[in-house]
Amino acid sequence: MKQKFKNAFVSMLILLSFAMSAQETISGTITDENGVPLPGATIVVVETNDGTTTDFDGNYSINASEGQTILLSYVGYETLTLKVSDDSNFDISLKQSGALDEIVVTALGISREKKSLGYSVTEVDGDNVNTIKDNNLASSLTGKVAGLQVSAAGSLGSGSRITIRGNSSLSGNSQALIVVDGMPINASLPLSNDGGQREAGSNNEGGQPSFEPSIAGGGISDINPDDVESISVLKGPAASALYGSRAGNGVILITTKKGSSSDRLGVTLKTNLYVDNPMFLPDFQNLYGQGTLSAPNLARSAGSWSDRSWGGKLDGSQQPYYDGTTKVYSAQSNNVEDFFRSGVRAITSLSLDKRSEAGSVRFSYTNNSSESIVEGSDLNSHNFNLRGVANLSDKLTIDAKATYFTQEVLGRASTVGAQGLIGNLYEMPRNVAIDDMRNYQIANPGTPSEFRVITYGDGLRGNPFWQSQHDYSSVRRNRFLAYTKINYEFTDWLSAFVRIGADVTNVRDNEIKKPGHHNLNDGSMILQESQFGELNSEFLLTAKYEFTDKLNAVANLGGNLSRRSSEGMMIFGSDFKIPTKFFVANLNTVNAPVEAPLAIKKVNSAYGSVNLGYDNFLYLDGSVRNDWSSTLSEDNRSYTYSSVSLSAILNRYIDPEQNFFNLVKLRASLAQVGNDTDPYQLIQTYNVPGQGYRGLTTLSNSPVKFNPDLKPETVTSSEFGLELSMLSNKLTLDLTVYDIETKDLIFDVPVAASTGYTFNRSNIGLVSNKGLEIALGADLIDINNFSWNTSLFYSANKNKVEELVDGLDNFTYNTSSDNNIAVKATVGGSIGDIYGRILTGETDASGIPTASAAPTELLGNAQPDFLAGWSNTIRYKDFSMSFLIDARIGGQIYSQTSAGLDRAGVSKRSLQYRDGVTVSGNNTATGAPNTESISGEEYWTAMANVSGEYIYDQDNVRLRELSIGYNVPGVDIIGLQSANIQLVGRNLFFLSKSADDIDPEAMLGTSIGVQGMSHYAMPTLTSLGLNVTLNF
Repeated sequence: MKQKFKNAFVSMLILLSFAMSAQETISGTITDENGVPLPGATIVVVETNDGTTTDFDGNYSINASEGQTILLSYVGYETLTLKVSDDSNFDISLKQSGALDEIVVTALGISREKKSLGYSVTEVDGDNVNTIKDNNLASSLTGKVAGLQVSAAGSLGSGSRITIRGNSSLSGNSQALIVVDGMPINASLPLSNDGGQREAGSNNEGGQPSFEPSIAGGGISDINPDDVESISVLKGPAASALYGSRAGNGVILITTKKGSSSDRLGVTLKTNLYVDNPMFLPDFQNLYGQGTLSAPNLARSAGSWSDRSWGGKLDGSQQPYYDGTTKVYSAQSNNVEDFFRSGVRAITSLSLDKRSEAGSVRFSYTNNSSESIVEGSDLNSHNFNLRGVANLSDKLTIDAKATYFTQEVLGRASTVGAQGLIGNLYEMPRNVAIDDMRNYQIANPGTPSEFRVITYGDGLRGNPFWQSQHDYSSVRRNRFLAYTKINYEFTDWLSAFVRIGADVTNVRDNEIKKPGHHNLNDGSMILQESQFGELNSEFLLTAKYEFTDKLNAVANLGGNLSRRSSEGMMIFGSDFKIPTKFFVANLNTVNAPVEAPLAIKKVNSAYGSVNLGYDNFLYLDGSVRNDWSSTLSEDNRSYTYSSVSLSAILNRYIDPEQNFFNLVKLRASLAQVGNDTDPYQLIQTYNVPGQGYRGLTTLSNSPVKFNPDLKPETVTSSEFGLELSMLSNKLTLDLTVYDIETKDLIFDVPVAASTGYTFNRSNIGLVSNKGLEIALGADLIDINNFSWNTSLFYSANKNKVEELVDGLDNFTYNTSSDNNIAVKATVGGSIGDIYGRILTGETDASGIPTASAAPTELLGNAQPDFLAGWSNTIRYKDFSMSFLIDARIGGQIYSQTSAGLDRAGVSKRSLQYRDGVTVSGNNTATGAPNTESISGEEYWTAMANVSGEYIYDQDNVRLRELSIGYNVPGVDIIGLQSANIQLVGRNLFFLSKSADDIDPEAMLGTSIGVQGMSHYAMPTLTSLGLNVTLNF
């Protein structure tokens, strides 16, 4: 059925793309008063969703009917209104000064003048996110939007955590909603071991140890940056209120490209070639080698073998080696660095587009072939996109699009703490040669012992080459997104559209630990398949009316039917019968399959909005939306959200001649949105185990007692803002303060074991977020052929847990695997508070420093105090340069990485006290000042268990992006319209960084429960590359 839908949809799309109609195609060029082209100028058909932007040469093309009005705008220039007629001249020259009439995309994809909005919206141009490409589009938003925070997690192919204005919910989900061309897309994760959806580290079982989640992107990471026209970030509930119960965490609106800006066939070929290398690595010591008690190990056959670097000085003598031989005992100073390779990423994009009176069509294809810096780990993806607009009459337009995305990640490196690849690599003794580790198994093994991994330690110690090149991992994802939008202009004041969109994702994850693995000696296999779907059908009726020359109104009335589904199956087994063949039937032990049966969630919605404008001075907006959710009880499934906003343009009264102020705007808004819950959370369910007691069928109860009276969470917001444009629009300021409260939070409250449950799902508590956002823009220089534009962003957010529930003042999301850290939500504190162990100031009888027994001391919080970004674009004739410096200041992170390095004796810090130390403080055995001396090994082994010693500030300032471009002149003689070459770089260096060993932005996962924790993450990458763009 789904395949038939795809085939029918694509066939219709192709037919529509070439349909004929009478609607006119308008094309022209936009320049400034000196005739200089204005790239990125916005052209919008008034009160429709149709819009485009000019290309680098200022050219544009758009479909419009005679009598319709188009707005042409460019930041810092007067907006021009033009009515379409046969004698219209569409080559436009815009003047500087006047009001700053920037056009932005708002909720439901409607374009509006930014000056009329009573809430905060930030728009990022598509060129700003695809110049320096990353495998995840979200990474390109870092430092470019005030109030938006992006945190990376995991290795090649992993997703990101995107939060807007802090954590508004106690649950693991605070991710922003992603909307593409008006259609929300699914961002669900694969299954967890209990059959539920993974929440990337979120803990629903009361503080279990956390490890890196096995996820591979999804959501925004599936969007092709080359297809992006613009990204609008709807920050607060007032901006996103029309999305109702999905708007609680903010919304990111992605608008993709339509047809070309001319009636010729446009062909664009882009080639992006990048080389990735570790941005930095921990500082390792190179004076002491493998062993213990300041001496090298004895022969391994002697039975006592240490895998740590607490041996003797590396003096070049012959000493026992881990492979049973004797080798020179000398430093291998680059053994970690030499494990990594330079990862090459090649991204090639081809787009074809054409526009005519009949409409427009655009096809694009992008291939991403990326190597990880870890040998054996690669990503390959293909993205096909076809979009057509057919003007069937001067009133009827159809816009249809289909995107198919397929990606496979092979050998995705898993960190998983000290037993993961990075832990085994970083803790490798300082005298071990990295190339020796390539011999990770004897040739032609026969017996179980011969299959055993060869590595530098015993027990659970692994070999990084085994993990990267011998074990097998494959994550395949196929995604199909499509929509059709039919727009009809009944009159010049009344229009309507109907839009239907589908999003279907299939994920297949196969992980094989081969026999002899350090942690699973008999080998194991996980095979998992998941499917996620979303279908949205909506309509919107728009009416506009001018009561007088000064008073006008626009009213919208619409509805949406949303159906979201998920299902999956996971099989886990171990002990391969034939140790060289890896499929399910070859497993001796196969656990009962973990099934997530088809779960369907339906939300029906009705909404409306009214926008009143008076004399280009006062704008009043109001909206209301009612959602009916299938996941809530009949009494609670209907809930209403509303918003109201007001903006006033005051410059006519403050500076009527615009001698200094070109725009003075005050705005305010109040809004209420929400979050509901997943399907099947009301009625108690039971699990059927694969094998019951004595063969009998038994049922096991869920640890969570469901609540039939569950209500949606409610998010209430107030927001106030000031916008200024000064000095002929050469200087702009946008300042916002906000106060957001979330109540009736859906949360699993711990209950006594005597109830038969561990948790009770309830509506509890109150969480607040208060913050300040500042955006400052300036045209520093604009003389002849030289210009310099700069933008500065600043945002600060204060999160507070105001209350939970009687008898509960804190909740533990996660504990670190060494039980040194607990991440909590605490009344009076914040979501993400970090609790740990600290030194007592005393020693035990042996002189070893002691620490508090449990992680109960507040050490900080994972949320930064403020974020900042400074972006610049400099142009001189055909040359251009842009760079972005961004900062994350405040907030704390626990570096379990640093603790592990010190415990293993491989860090430079561990050089201290190699000759012994007497720790100050009272000796608990004598009650007197301590006089017992201990070794450096004893000291650092003890300190590694004291989390308070490894809490670092997240403060860091880095050169995030740099590009230098050149528009090659005279290419028309070889048949090109234009050619551009760029040298680009990402994460080039830190200007400052407080944390040792780690990138403080690389968290363990993407949910609340693992923010503020870093444990052997893959190194942050420095990327250097070359972009070549050819337009035919």
